[in-house]
Amino acid sequence: MSDKIRVLVVEPMKPCEVREICGLDDMQALVGGHIQAVYPFRDEVALVCNEEGKNLELPYNRPLTDGQGIPYDMICGTFFLAGVGPEDFISLTDDQIQQYKDLYDNVMVVTAERPAAQTEIAPEATMLDFAVACRLTFRFVRDGQEAAESKDAFISHITEVFNEDTPLAERTVGGVDFDFRDGCAEVHYTFASQEKDKASAEVFSEQCVRDVQDRLEGFGCKVEKIECFAEELEPDPVREPDKGRGNQEKKKGHGHDR
Repeated sequence: MSDKIRVLVVEPMKPCEVREICGLDDMQALVGGHIQAVYPFRDEVALVCNEEGKNLELPYNRPLTDGQGIPYDMICGTFFLAGVGPEDFISLTDDQIQQYKDLYDNVMVVTAERPAAQTEIAPEATMLDFAVACRLTFRFVRDGQEAAESKDAFISHITEVFNEDTPLAERTVGGVDFDFRDGCAEVHYTFASQEKDKASAEVFSEQCVRDVQDRLEGFGCKVEKIECFAEELEPDPVREPDKGRGNQEKKKGHGHDR
């Protein structure tokens, strides 16, 4: 990379700043060492930080949050945001700069000093286990998709998407069931979620589907409805907190029409 690119620099306890950088040397100088790129956002934006930030005990900077705004990790030391091109990092757009400046200027860690004993941002003890009964309704948009061979192809396609997507593959309990009727296909499965409350578990379950909706619809079916019904699991003192999910009765919750 030889051309300058425009990035958003985020330093601990400071407002974000737009800068122009050029090449690997500038990147390493910004973060203070070897770079590591992570991709926590839905759009084509990379977060580039010091790959040894935590081990070097660099100052706390900003948290990474999930779709519900719940922190799940902490970036230590200065980082910057850049656009993602076919081969290299590229300049952020004006809209991206404003979007992430608004985000990180309003989320600051109030101290740059690391505590002697680091605690988890969201301790597992404060989270609850839920079994979320999910139902996805697809409508066929092409003639002949209700034929037996087309149904088999649809099942194969949906199963492949579930198996290839990490959140769905790791959290789907007991497999995926299919039901066909009246030009529609329903997909049923149970999703294991650990969240602060029932509503958060249902929203997170829906978001995991939204994240792969384009791929799910690649077969030529449109997602008409996503319904997620969460039920809190009873704590089991014998088993680990993150095990033993599932096998719960389905319960009414929130349905989400597209």
